[in-house]
Amino acid sequence: MKGKLFGNRSQTVSSEIFTGQFLNILLFCIQTVLLVSIILYCKAVSEGILQMELSSEMFAFLGLTSLLLGLFIAYKYLTYSFISYIFFDKETKQRWNDTFSSAICVSGVILFFPALILFYAEQIAAYGVYLVLLYFIFIQIVLLYRQFVLFFNKKGGLIYFILYLCTQEIIPLFLLYKGFVYFFNIAKG
Repeated sequence: MKGKLFGNRSQTVSSEIFTGQFLNILLFCIQTVLLVSIILYCKAVSEGILQMELSSEMFAFLGLTSLLLGLFIAYKYLTYSFISYIFFDKETKQRWNDTFSSAICVSGVILFFPALILFYAEQIAAYGVYLVLLYFIFIQIVLLYRQFVLFFNKKGGLIYFILYLCTQEIIPLFLLYKGFVYFFNIAKG
Protein backbone atom coordinates (compact mmCIF):
# COMPACT_ATOMS: atom_id res chain seq x y z
CA MET A 1 0.00 0.00 0.00
CA LYS A 2 2.83 2.41 0.79
CA GLY A 3 4.18 2.08 -2.73
CA LYS A 4 0.80 2.97 -4.19
CA LEU A 5 0.25 5.92 -1.89
CA PHE A 6 3.67 7.53 -2.21
CA GLY A 7 5.30 5.81 -5.17
CA ASN A 8 4.67 5.39 -8.86
CA ARG A 9 4.09 1.66 -9.16
CA SER A 10 1.02 0.66 -11.07
CA GLN A 11 -1.09 -2.45 -11.70
CA THR A 12 -3.96 -3.08 -14.03
CA VAL A 13 -7.51 -3.27 -12.74
CA SER A 14 -8.04 -6.74 -14.18
CA SER A 15 -5.07 -8.16 -12.27
CA GLU A 16 -6.42 -6.61 -9.04
CA ILE A 17 -9.80 -8.28 -9.58
CA PHE A 18 -8.27 -11.65 -10.34
CA THR A 19 -5.84 -11.60 -7.44
CA GLY A 20 -8.53 -10.69 -4.93
CA GLN A 21 -7.15 -7.26 -4.13
CA PHE A 22 -10.39 -5.65 -5.27
CA LEU A 23 -12.27 -7.46 -2.51
CA ASN A 24 -9.61 -6.48 0.04
CA ILE A 25 -9.83 -2.82 -1.01
CA LEU A 26 -13.62 -2.95 -0.75
CA LEU A 27 -13.43 -4.45 2.75
CA PHE A 28 -10.91 -1.83 3.88
CA CYS A 29 -13.18 0.91 2.48
CA ILE A 30 -16.10 -0.49 4.45
CA GLN A 31 -13.88 -0.67 7.55
CA THR A 32 -12.85 2.97 7.10
CA VAL A 33 -16.46 4.10 6.69
CA LEU A 34 -17.55 2.20 9.80
CA LEU A 35 -14.64 3.52 11.88
CA VAL A 36 -15.31 7.12 10.87
CA SER A 37 -18.99 6.56 11.70
CA ILE A 38 -18.03 5.26 15.14
CA ILE A 39 -15.76 8.26 15.69
CA LEU A 40 -18.60 10.61 14.71
CA TYR A 41 -20.96 8.70 17.03
CA CYS A 42 -18.52 9.14 19.92
CA LYS A 43 -18.34 12.86 19.17
CA ALA A 44 -22.15 13.09 19.04
CA VAL A 45 -22.42 11.33 22.40
CA SER A 46 -19.78 13.55 23.99
CA GLU A 47 -21.58 16.67 22.67
CA GLY A 48 -24.92 15.44 24.03
CA ILE A 49 -26.57 15.04 20.63
CA LEU A 50 -27.26 11.35 21.25
CA GLN A 51 -27.79 9.40 24.44
CA MET A 52 -25.65 6.37 25.14
CA GLU A 53 -28.50 4.23 26.49
CA LEU A 54 -30.46 3.88 23.26
CA SER A 55 -28.90 1.21 21.08
CA SER A 56 -31.50 1.75 18.36
CA GLU A 57 -30.36 5.37 18.01
CA MET A 58 -26.76 4.21 17.91
CA PHE A 59 -27.41 1.75 15.08
CA ALA A 60 -29.53 4.26 13.16
CA PHE A 61 -26.82 6.91 13.55
CA LEU A 62 -24.06 4.51 12.50
CA GLY A 63 -26.10 3.31 9.54
CA LEU A 64 -26.96 6.77 8.26
CA THR A 65 -23.46 8.17 8.71
CA SER A 66 -22.01 5.08 7.04
CA LEU A 67 -24.42 5.56 4.16
CA LEU A 68 -23.51 9.24 3.83
CA LEU A 69 -19.76 8.52 3.96
CA GLY A 70 -20.11 5.59 1.55
CA LEU A 71 -21.97 7.78 -0.93
CA PHE A 72 -19.27 10.45 -0.55
CA ILE A 73 -16.46 7.99 -1.27
CA ALA A 74 -18.38 6.44 -4.18
CA TYR A 75 -19.05 9.91 -5.62
CA LYS A 76 -15.37 10.83 -5.32
CA TYR A 77 -14.25 7.58 -6.94
CA LEU A 78 -16.72 7.86 -9.81
CA THR A 79 -15.92 11.50 -10.54
CA TYR A 80 -12.19 10.80 -10.34
CA SER A 81 -12.64 7.94 -12.80
CA PHE A 82 -14.82 10.02 -15.13
CA ILE A 83 -12.50 13.01 -15.16
CA SER A 84 -9.43 10.79 -15.58
CA TYR A 85 -11.09 8.87 -18.40
CA ILE A 86 -11.77 12.10 -20.30
CA PHE A 87 -8.60 14.08 -19.68
CA PHE A 88 -5.75 11.69 -18.82
CA ASP A 89 -4.16 8.50 -20.07
CA LYS A 90 -4.95 5.05 -18.71
CA GLU A 91 -1.71 4.64 -16.74
CA THR A 92 -2.13 7.97 -14.93
CA LYS A 93 -5.76 7.14 -14.19
CA GLN A 94 -4.73 3.77 -12.74
CA ARG A 95 -2.02 5.33 -10.59
CA TRP A 96 -4.50 7.84 -9.19
CA ASN A 97 -7.12 5.15 -8.47
CA ASP A 98 -4.43 3.11 -6.70
CA THR A 99 -3.39 6.16 -4.67
CA PHE A 100 -6.97 7.01 -3.68
CA SER A 101 -7.86 3.46 -2.70
CA SER A 102 -4.57 3.07 -0.80
CA ALA A 103 -5.31 6.21 1.19
CA ILE A 104 -8.71 4.83 2.17
CA CYS A 105 -7.23 1.44 3.07
CA VAL A 106 -4.46 2.97 5.18
CA SER A 107 -7.09 5.10 6.93
CA GLY A 108 -9.02 1.96 7.84
CA VAL A 109 -5.96 0.52 9.53
CA ILE A 110 -4.79 3.71 11.25
CA LEU A 111 -8.23 4.73 12.56
CA PHE A 112 -8.91 1.41 14.27
CA PHE A 113 -7.18 2.21 17.56
CA PRO A 114 -8.43 5.80 17.88
CA ALA A 115 -11.98 4.59 17.24
CA LEU A 116 -11.57 1.84 19.82
CA ILE A 117 -10.20 4.24 22.41
CA LEU A 118 -12.86 6.87 21.69
CA PHE A 119 -15.66 4.31 21.98
CA TYR A 120 -14.51 3.01 25.35
CA ALA A 121 -12.92 6.13 26.90
CA GLU A 122 -15.51 8.89 26.65
CA GLN A 123 -13.38 11.34 28.67
CA ILE A 124 -10.82 11.81 25.90
CA ALA A 125 -13.32 12.00 23.03
CA ALA A 126 -12.62 15.66 22.28
CA TYR A 127 -8.86 15.15 22.04
CA GLY A 128 -9.21 11.97 20.00
CA VAL A 129 -11.49 13.63 17.48
CA TYR A 130 -8.95 16.43 16.98
CA LEU A 131 -6.18 13.88 16.41
CA VAL A 132 -8.35 12.08 13.86
CA LEU A 133 -9.09 15.42 12.20
CA LEU A 134 -5.34 16.14 12.00
CA TYR A 135 -4.83 12.74 10.43
CA PHE A 136 -7.47 13.50 7.78
CA ILE A 137 -5.83 16.85 7.04
CA PHE A 138 -2.48 15.08 6.64
CA ILE A 139 -3.91 12.43 4.31
CA GLN A 140 -5.68 15.14 2.28
CA ILE A 141 -2.38 17.00 1.86
CA VAL A 142 -0.74 13.78 0.66
CA LEU A 143 -3.58 13.21 -1.82
CA LEU A 144 -3.39 16.78 -3.09
CA TYR A 145 0.36 16.41 -3.57
CA ARG A 146 -0.14 13.19 -5.53
CA GLN A 147 -2.83 14.83 -7.67
CA PHE A 148 -0.54 17.72 -8.48
CA VAL A 149 2.36 15.41 -9.35
CA LEU A 150 0.23 13.08 -11.49
CA PHE A 151 -2.04 15.52 -13.27
CA PHE A 152 -0.92 19.15 -12.99
CA ASN A 153 2.88 19.15 -13.00
CA LYS A 154 3.30 21.47 -16.00
CA LYS A 155 3.74 25.25 -15.75
CA GLY A 156 0.19 26.12 -16.82
CA GLY A 157 -1.25 23.41 -14.61
CA LEU A 158 -1.41 25.53 -11.48
CA ILE A 159 -4.54 27.42 -12.58
CA TYR A 160 -6.19 24.12 -13.51
CA PHE A 161 -5.18 22.68 -10.16
CA ILE A 162 -6.84 25.57 -8.31
CA LEU A 163 -9.99 25.14 -10.42
CA TYR A 164 -9.87 21.41 -9.73
CA LEU A 165 -9.57 22.00 -5.98
CA CYS A 166 -12.67 24.16 -5.96
CA THR A 167 -14.84 21.81 -8.01
CA GLN A 168 -13.63 18.35 -7.04
CA GLU A 169 -12.41 18.71 -3.47
CA ILE A 170 -13.93 21.70 -1.69
CA ILE A 171 -17.52 21.55 -2.96
CA PRO A 172 -18.03 17.82 -2.15
CA LEU A 173 -16.52 18.35 1.33
CA PHE A 174 -18.88 21.29 1.83
CA LEU A 175 -21.84 19.15 0.78
CA LEU A 176 -20.72 16.37 3.13
CA TYR A 177 -20.44 18.91 5.94
CA LYS A 178 -23.96 20.22 5.20
CA GLY A 179 -25.26 16.65 5.17
CA PHE A 180 -23.77 15.99 8.61
CA VAL A 181 -25.10 19.28 9.98
CA TYR A 182 -28.56 18.41 8.70
CA PHE A 183 -28.28 14.91 10.10
CA PHE A 184 -27.07 16.13 13.51
CA ASN A 185 -29.93 18.65 13.67
CA ILE A 186 -32.46 15.91 12.95
CA ALA A 187 -30.85 13.64 15.58
CA LYS A 188 -30.80 16.43 18.15
CA GLY A 189 -34.38 17.59 17.72
